[in-house]
Amino acid sequence: MNSVLFLIVIPLLGAFLALFGKKANRIVAILITAFTEIFSIMIYLSDKLPVSVAIGGWQAPYGINFVLTPLSVGFIVLINLAAIISLFIIRGEKEYQFYSTYLVLLAAANGIVLTGDIFNFYIFSELTTFAITALIAYPRNRRSTGAAIKYLILASTASSFLLIGIGVVYKTLGTLNIADIASKIDLLNPLTLELIIVLILTGIFVELELFPFNMWVPKAYFAGTASVNVMLHGMLGTAGAYIIARILLTMFAVNGSGMLVNANIANAIIVIAMLTIFVSEIAAFNEKKLKKVLAFSSMGQMGLIIFGFMIGNEQALTGAFYMVVANFLAKIILFVLTGEFIAMTGSDNWEDMKGIGRKHPVAGVSFVIGSLSLMGVPFFAGFWGKLAVIQGAMSGNSFMITGIVIILITAVVEGVYFLKISHTFFLKKEDEKEFNAKARIHSIVIAAALAVIVLAIGVHPGLIENNVNRATNEILNSTSNYVDVVFPGRY
Repeated sequence: MNSVLFLIVIPLLGAFLALFGKKANRIVAILITAFTEIFSIMIYLSDKLPVSVAIGGWQAPYGINFVLTPLSVGFIVLINLAAIISLFIIRGEKEYQFYSTYLVLLAAANGIVLTGDIFNFYIFSELTTFAITALIAYPRNRRSTGAAIKYLILASTASSFLLIGIGVVYKTLGTLNIADIASKIDLLNPLTLELIIVLILTGIFVELELFPFNMWVPKAYFAGTASVNVMLHGMLGTAGAYIIARILLTMFAVNGSGMLVNANIANAIIVIAMLTIFVSEIAAFNEKKLKKVLAFSSMGQMGLIIFGFMIGNEQALTGAFYMVVANFLAKIILFVLTGEFIAMTGSDNWEDMKGIGRKHPVAGVSFVIGSLSLMGVPFFAGFWGKLAVIQGAMSGNSFMITGIVIILITAVVEGVYFLKISHTFFLKKEDEKEFNAKARIHSIVIAAALAVIVLAIGVHPGLIENNVNRATNEILNSTSNYVDVVFPGRY
């Protein structure tokens, strides 16, 4: 399985070669991403999981290792799917810097999910920071430059806390291997453990888009192109969801139970998640710029996913993983179509997009399907995730009931603004003036295909039930499903 290195080495090699390429760069990027997607699917479907791959023959905890489990490889499949979609919806020609930076992002996102070493996790996180900064700034206007600088400052500051936390881990436990740390976590005194968790959380909350660390998100999505928005959501956001599952619920878990070892910090994260849901959905309700609406919605959905993860029981974890898949699909639909709608109308304001659903009914209906899924309407993919998270929270205390109330209230708020937007798309256009540009057929086909998948999962959730259950069981039994993979027989 040493060939798993291809998922990182080939994109990095492509990033280097892109510096010398010209018009062939987009084709090369598509071919590389198609290879990594197909290769990751082959690994996921193989009978070789789970497995720990020692790089260079140096066994953990002394050497670098990649840990391939159903959870990690499943997330790799999603990340690479978002990557290839982002390439297909690019408008116009891009210079070599764009594709080179994109391929660095692809390699880094894959590395974040695959690495079994907390320091290499930091290295890959830094690579994503610089890549995302460059991609946001690529349009080279005042808006994009400001958004990129804001993200860079926040992410760089946060990464300093992450590095300090990693340093404290190494100082106290003498290891950087995630599985080794998980097996030795009981050796830490409570105060040191709290300090480490807080430092690492501060380092990763920026990527997780959690309040109040998410002030960069609306500006970044608003400044970025549709393809970059898909990268932000589908690659960075998906990797962020994996970080919570692997770092908090494996490395800092209670005896491999899927529960964070410190209940007070877990409750604090739940409060932050609830605040993120509430603040984000209210902000989206009052926003007229469609990209910003989707940015705030993404923040709220991430808050809901982390709320489910932090509850930690089987139902809530199952719901959180359903939410990861449903949000991944629905939000890509909306970002793809938003890019087309803005190009057609020449406006970012959804109130200026009247009649666009009448002009392109397939695109309009696909947008509605994605919106209904995010709202959690029955028979759409997002319903099953929200339902399971709420059921998981009901088995908790009165503190969890507050979270349920917030979820239900914000679901209504979300429903109101998405229905207002969708209704506007199907209103009759007030003037006979044609739209500025034509919608691209392949973008509509991508959105429609994903909409069909959202509907299929909503009607028959069993389509991904086995995959979700594998991920849930891996977190609930992280000792046997992760630590023992890296260190056979330790327990």
